[in-house]
Amino acid sequence: MRINRFIASCIDISRRNADVLVKSGKVAVNGRIIRDFIDIDIENDSVEIEGQRLYIKDKKYYFAFYKPPFVLSANSDSTGKSVVCDYFNDINEKLICVGRLDYLSEGLLLVTNDGDFANTIMHPKFKIRKTYLIKTKNILNMDVLKKMSKGTKLDDGFFKPLTVKTTKDPFWVAVSIDTGRNRVLRRFFRFFDIDISKLKRIAIGNIELGGLKPGEHRPINVQELAQIKKI
Repeated sequence: MRINRFIASCIDISRRNADVLVKSGKVAVNGRIIRDFIDIDIENDSVEIEGQRLYIKDKKYYFAFYKPPFVLSANSDSTGKSVVCDYFNDINEKLICVGRLDYLSEGLLLVTNDGDFANTIMHPKFKIRKTYLIKTKNILNMDVLKKMSKGTKLDDGFFKPLTVKTTKDPFWVAVSIDTGRNRVLRRFFRFFDIDISKLKRIAIGNIELGGLKPGEHRPINVQELAQIKKI
């Protein structure tokens, strides 16, 4: 994080005023006075103003999480079903599931305590691409795939995927969409009388599921976060 942004976050001042503190030589990083606007590691670097160490007030958490099937995209459930937040017992913060997946589906969810970030990712106007691998019970022929690529009218309006592609395995197709409409892929496949045996999300924007296994999570890195926040 840029030093002036860190200072502003810690003591509730503007970045312009934080700039003044840096330029005047009142800021030390790891015991060394600085006058340049350097990047710092907020987890490991020590920042002081005239000998007083600064701490960021509200730590923000950003995770990529592999939601297993039969887990609710929620904080809690009155019926006792397993929920996403069961996998984050070590985080003493109210967490938000970004990019919900239905109970049977699995794959990438973003989990955060940053409400502004969550709202940005979920807002329809930003049209963030989401990519899925879908396993079908029957092999789809090219005629069906062409029809699917043209879209169709569902009960809540017209829907057209960004892409529908075959994979090396004939029972799996890769589908990309830019909408968060409820269970839209399941409804879309049902329209074409295609039975889904597995639905797995592998990417939201530039953030990928990668090598995560069901139930695992990892921090979203600085580069991933910066890129998706540019949307």
